[in-house]
Amino acid sequence: MDRSRRSFLHASALAAFLAGCSGGGSNNAAPAANAPSNEPAGNDAPEPEKVSYEPSNPGTLIGPGTRERDGKREHWLALVDLKLVDKFVSKEAKPVLIPMSFFGHGVLPHPLERTRVAIFAKWGPGACEIDLAAKQVTREIQPTAGREFYGHGAWSKDGKLLYGVEAEPRKEGAYDGYVVIRDADDMRVLGEFPTFGKAPHDCHILDDGKTLAITNGGGGPDSDVPGCVTFVDIASEKLLERVEVPVMMAGHLAITGRSSKGDLAIGCTPHSPPGSGPEGFKTIPGGLMLRPAGGTAAMMSEPADVIGTMLGETLSLAIHAGLNIAGATNPAGNTVTFWDIKQGKFLKRFEFAEACGIALTLDQRYFVCTARSKTAVQIVRARDLALVEDASFTLSGVSGSHCIVYDL
Repeated sequence: MDRSRRSFLHASALAAFLAGCSGGGSNNAAPAANAPSNEPAGNDAPEPEKVSYEPSNPGTLIGPGTRERDGKREHWLALVDLKLVDKFVSKEAKPVLIPMSFFGHGVLPHPLERTRVAIFAKWGPGACEIDLAAKQVTREIQPTAGREFYGHGAWSKDGKLLYGVEAEPRKEGAYDGYVVIRDADDMRVLGEFPTFGKAPHDCHILDDGKTLAITNGGGGPDSDVPGCVTFVDIASEKLLERVEVPVMMAGHLAITGRSSKGDLAIGCTPHSPPGSGPEGFKTIPGGLMLRPAGGTAAMMSEPADVIGTMLGETLSLAIHAGLNIAGATNPAGNTVTFWDIKQGKFLKRFEFAEACGIALTLDQRYFVCTARSKTAVQIVRARDLALVEDASFTLSGVSGSHCIVYDL
């Protein structure tokens, strides 16, 4: 058993012990009206000796990757068939790697053309479309003049438009950003609209294609413009709602039901302390805000020892709507945490070196977690948050900030 798997298991046992001492964590937010309590089986009891991986329809794990080889930097999009996990564990199977010219961040499947995906770079000029069937890049996408892509975008519901988040380069310090609208057929720029915040990053199409949810990092540590999530009416380009993030930057979001009224999770990033350098934010805890449907958004603050491990950016998020569980990763803290989104309650923590991506299998049975370190994968059974030890493997090819699980 390799070191990363041992540490993951050790942390799992520790988390179960802490949960038993604290009753599974303290409430951080007032629960939504009539919200059911979420206490996964096994949270307060020892985990079974062995947990089996038994998916019915797991899907394909997809995510960007990169490496230095022979003095050159290589980039790709990796495809991992989750039906073949046992063969990845034994190293009989290898990921499919589709070469790219840049390190990707967000991966966006087209809503109608199943093998067409768009990928954006974070803070850079790179963006492209890939044909997953042909396993090749079909088109490069250029940012508008004087701007660069900032990692994410969204297709319109009918697939005719692509909304891409762009920002002025960081060196200019203005933090201004825009949602740029492109024709999906030829990528012509058709227009743009404001994000009602500074430094926009993540975005999601909601409400049957009518609303765009956007995370805004804010205007910087000395600015009076806070981080926030804004909900914008696409047709009128008017602000519908703003959820402010105190002190920190809003980075990524997950929301249930593709609805602006769904359960909302916001991953937050701290500003670097003065004099600590650009990487200083990795030494202090980031944040996770949860807003149950119909409830109030609140920053998770307990248990303090768990929050203390969530260093730097709270990066990727996934919500299991049926079980009311939100999962979050913190790569600087080598941490994956799970929370009851209705009750604002801590459920479980795992230690996972440089944990980055998290997604649900198509059958909703498992959370899949990916990491930069060794491009490792850990699989957690959703119903009781038990680690599936025999399904953990390395060399997945997925080393980027995010991953998705997709039906290919």
